[in-house]
Amino acid sequence: MPTPTGLPKTAEVWERTITLPPDWTPHVTRCVVLKRGTGSYWPLSVYVPGAGQVLWLDAAYLLARGSLKYIGPAGPETRKRLGL
Repeated sequence: MPTPTGLPKTAEVWERTITLPPDWTPHVTRCVVLKRGTGSYWPLSVYVPGAGQVLWLDAAYLLARGSLKYIGPAGPETRKRLGL
């Protein structure tokens, strides 16, 4: 479960939805949170299958916009593989 304020925690699965031109169809990316930064504009260090470890800057903006959605906790096999 996310923190009481709804912020991502380590070892949780989240989904980011963005729309890009030219066709403006939604692109969905699922990831496992490795670490959440601090401050007002906190970044997220995430693991994206097929892309590896990625840093999303200003993930607070994505959450406020509704582009980030909580899916659930990561499974034990995923945690073991990522060292969480």
